Amino acid sequence: MISGQKVIIKAIDKSDSQDILKWVNQEELRRLTGTLYPVSEFEHEEWIKKTLSSSDKKLFLVLEKNSARKLGTIGLKNFNHTARNAELFISLKVSGGYGTDAIETLVDYCFKRLNLHKIYLYVFESNTRAIRCYQKAGFVQEGCLYEHHFDDYGYENVVVMGRINDKSSM
Repeated sequence: MISGQKVIIKAIDKSDSQDILKWVNQEELRRLTGTLYPVSEFEHEEWIKKTLSSSDKKLFLVLEKNSARKLGTIGLKNFNHTARNAELFISLKVSGGYGTDAIETLVDYCFKRLNLHKIYLYVFESNTRAIRCYQKAGFVQEGCLYEHHFDDYGYENVVVMGRINDKSSM
């Protein structure tokens, strides 16, 4: 487990799968993550197996530190071991500073323990709450992919954000 101020980040257990499936199928979260279709239990089980066995992706469960309440997921994908970077993704069903703490906790772990140089992410421009959260966690906007995402509301820009490990060695 990786412990933050407000959250604990832990490996996914089999018992967590049904909670994650419920979150994935919530309309609001699907829109924020770009998931187009409702996900079946079969699809979800296959995705969980593939994700947990991947060497290029790592998925964690985020728990509230004091109560062990399940808050959502956070993870990394697209590891580039030569450039020492990875893409961060997060999906939480609550607000109240938990997202910022989860991001800071995982990024700190990545910089100190995994010796990564940079963490980057993509976020829909309309998701201003997430953008503020990423900024609080030290991420800066690096670019914008114009009209890059399409959903029921039309085309939307996707913001590219990143955070560099200032203490990483060459």
